[in-house]
Amino acid sequence: MSKSGNYPKKTKSTPPRFQEIMTRIKRDILLQHYRPGDVLPKEENLASKFGVGRALIREALGVLKAQGYLEAKRGSSGGTFVCDLLHSRGVTTLLADLIVMRSMTIKHLCDVRILIEPEAARMAALEASPSQLQQLGDLVYQSRSSENVRERINFDVEFHTQICELSGNPFFSLLMRSMMEFLQQFLEVLDDHTTYLHDKESHSVLYDAISSRDHQRAYESMYAHVVIMKQRFCDLEKDFLNIQARNLQK
Repeated sequence: MSKSGNYPKKTKSTPPRFQEIMTRIKRDILLQHYRPGDVLPKEENLASKFGVGRALIREALGVLKAQGYLEAKRGSSGGTFVCDLLHSRGVTTLLADLIVMRSMTIKHLCDVRILIEPEAARMAALEASPSQLQQLGDLVYQSRSSENVRERINFDVEFHTQICELSGNPFFSLLMRSMMEFLQQFLEVLDDHTTYLHDKESHSVLYDAISSRDHQRAYESMYAHVVIMKQRFCDLEKDFLNIQARNLQK
């Protein structure tokens, strides 16, 4: 402290330059100056716009990619594209990390599915158009026809995701897409350590209830299905965590 008793005046700290750039690009996305599917200007153009080097631009874009706002595509028509936030993988990555850290469990995730999916199935039975129901039926047929387990899982994941989209509730759709993409990754990590988890006719039963507009049966069938799947996923959680722990130590 000085003899006069005055403390040094605090100066207002400024955020790192890359954070300022990131915030401005993110603002343009939120204000829809850049819309989903739009390609951002090239790095050199952004560097010129902000008066910085390309390395700083690359750092800011890297953070926005990690957060799920942007994605990079290679090739002649490649570049940095704005993501559709309803289909962003950012939440999926967060779910995976939280479960690996044991801050969240498979039971927690499946409990949310039990709350969401039966209501989504009920709403889909009431709201889906004939063409949407046809697409849902195609997913059931493609899954049953496939000889490849990984491919069947992909169709099944899309089936559950589509039901939530057909409910008309975008929040259901966002949560379910993220949860199902994580469970898909969960099974990919286990790979040969697991088998196909679905009962052979379970999705056919669900589709029949939804397509026949029987909203109560759709609700009850989905509830029973998700409860069964919860137990099967929970039984595999320990194997999943052990494999992930070994992978992180490599």
